[in-house]
Amino acid sequence: MYLSRRLTWGDKQCKMVGAIPADVRMHDRPQGRGYVRLAESAEHPWRANAPAAEGIAAHEFHYSGLENLAENVRFAYRVERGYGIDGQHDGIVHKNLLASYTHMRDTGGNHWVSRFVEHVRRCKQQQTARG
Repeated sequence: MYLSRRLTWGDKQCKMVGAIPADVRMHDRPQGRGYVRLAESAEHPWRANAPAAEGIAAHEFHYSGLENLAENVRFAYRVERGYGIDGQHDGIVHKNLLASYTHMRDTGGNHWVSRFVEHVRRCKQQQTARG
């Protein structure tokens, strides 16, 4: 939410960072709530040196929803169960950022922590190589 363009809550609006090409609106009722099942898309930023996780089990609980999402947004996940961002996708990918409504655990079927750390190392190595 902080990284979106703007946050709307009732009749109030606040300008946010603007890194994610979307606006956030708060709702009175949950927009996504419960267990989620995701599948990684080819856009997932941490896939380079690791096999894609299949059927990622997680959960979501959010009162906000995204509006005015740019058409060229890339998503890291396809939603198989749950809501995510739009009922079909979750995990906005912007440069080396992955922003998701889904809350994940590091489990046998989804070792995201080690994959994230490896992603950070690769980014650091690429930055160092560029000087």
